[in-house]
Amino acid sequence: MIFFLLFFLLLPNYSYAANIGYWSYTLKAFGSLILVLGLIVVFFFVLKKMNSMGKYSSARIKLKSKLYLDNRHYLAIIEVDNEEMLVGVGENVTILKELEDDEET
Repeated sequence: MIFFLLFFLLLPNYSYAANIGYWSYTLKAFGSLILVLGLIVVFFFVLKKMNSMGKYSSARIKLKSKLYLDNRHYLAIIEVDNEEMLVGVGENVTILKELEDDEET
């Protein structure tokens, strides 16, 4: 891979690209590539932020935290009407404990 990169960067001017400015063309191509890749990264960052806004919350129910036990089972702390609960989620959902206000999670 490095050999091919060095080969094309150090290609002599008397090659097929002799009529155009080889180095300016190469720099423009790399600049365009970096610009496009930067735009893709920014697009996915904005898309992720937009999708995560309010993904796990509503007016009365909020997901505070998750702890995965395996692929299908996890523990979650949820808040329903300002009351926190520890629930176990798997084949069914089970309320394990109602948390007190003085406990910090």
